[in-house]
Amino acid sequence: MGGKGNSKGKGKAESKGTSKGAKGSGKGKGKGETRWVVLKPWVLVTGASGFLATNVIKGLLAKNYRVRGTVRSLTNEATVGPLKKLFPKLELVEADLLGGAESFEKAMAGCEYVMHCASPFKIKVDDPQKDLVDPALKGTEAVMTAALKAGVKRVVLTSSIAAMCFPPSLKDGQEVSEVDWNSECSLEKGPYLYSKTLAEKKAWEMVKDKEGISLATIAPAFILGPMLSSRVDGESVEFIKGFLEGTSSPLIARPFPSGVVDVRDVAAAHVSAMEIQEAGGKRFLACHETAYSGMKLANMIRDKFKAYPIPSEGEDPAGGPKFNTSQIKEVLKWKPRPIEVTMKDMANAAINVGVVKEQVLLKKPRFGSVAKLNPESSGYNVNVKVVSKSAAEDTNSGKVQEVVTGDSSGVVTLRLVGDEVGTMEDGQTYEVRNASVRMFKGHIRLQVGKWGKISKYAGDKEVEPNSEKDMSATEYELVK
Repeated sequence: MGGKGNSKGKGKAESKGTSKGAKGSGKGKGKGETRWVVLKPWVLVTGASGFLATNVIKGLLAKNYRVRGTVRSLTNEATVGPLKKLFPKLELVEADLLGGAESFEKAMAGCEYVMHCASPFKIKVDDPQKDLVDPALKGTEAVMTAALKAGVKRVVLTSSIAAMCFPPSLKDGQEVSEVDWNSECSLEKGPYLYSKTLAEKKAWEMVKDKEGISLATIAPAFILGPMLSSRVDGESVEFIKGFLEGTSSPLIARPFPSGVVDVRDVAAAHVSAMEIQEAGGKRFLACHETAYSGMKLANMIRDKFKAYPIPSEGEDPAGGPKFNTSQIKEVLKWKPRPIEVTMKDMANAAINVGVVKEQVLLKKPRFGSVAKLNPESSGYNVNVKVVSKSAAEDTNSGKVQEVVTGDSSGVVTLRLVGDEVGTMEDGQTYEVRNASVRMFKGHIRLQVGKWGKISKYAGDKEVEPNSEKDMSATEYELVK
């Protein structure tokens, strides 16, 4: 692979490389240029299709790491298809959290780092032990056992703020940090919190006094932010879907403020914890220092997404717990983006990828009066009642019918063409939208045409035409 190589575009391109391919440079102009890039070590990301994992993969690939991701089945097109489309360079392998260490040993072959993101996050489950505790605890044990056997240098484990505190018991102003452990949860009392606590403790236990491997854990609060695919199988995506569709969920309805964080910032923390040597052996709380209620989050996007029935009723208490994030900021140089940006980006992403249907806010039309019509009027809306109508006539351009309509300010003749002929009935009131004035022998005629609309009046005000002022009776002259 060493030596010199030239490629030609509109100029010259030269690249130099060693036999290891460690260094390279490329110069040139044109569409066909090539260059050498340094490929970084292999990283295994478990649960590759997850909300957080996809963002972790995106960050790793952007930094030229070679990435392998685990999925439960390579034949599941609903999972594998979006991943292949998002990340053509991602290598996918099968591994199951309940499949034992052997399930991950092959996946870790040649990997220097492991991002263990796979773990169930569900609010409601039928069997807490089977659905939450077993996958979290046994899965972590399997991943750590395989990592020790494979000689992995560092494992970054996705833990949770749930392993540090019991949110229902947090008091206003109480501080949460990495020194805390959740000692209140159990299988009956907060099974998800219990599963995350047991899993992180197991990981720390398994690397204790082990040489050659180090562990760092990232403990995010409730993760928000833009999703990369349209899959709706996680609490975070369900959360924003519920917001935009006007439905509720335990996370929306819970009035007590809780910690939140952007998925992109959590993914960046994972990559930093993998790369920074000093991160080994540490836990990192990843969230904003201030807690937010569901209603406060809803308020952040309501004005920007007026076409969506975002919940507007609920408690919005002040205060809440505080989160000490000094360690993640100091060691990982972590700086979370404003939560207002997170909410806006998440709502936009949910619409763009099809998690929710796009809706357009229809502005209420402004209706003018007949008396204000003039030869230059266009895009005009009026509510008018039919006074009289002529018989339809056949012309070179098709059928034409003239209908005298009006409101309290006057009357005007509507010129109906083609399919419009015969649609207006005597004595009925209509909404005429986006009409334009057409001049016939110096007299005003109102015409709807292709871009306008005539429909039955839906209002509750009585429209009485003022026949004394006929706008179509006035004759105009076009002068320079």
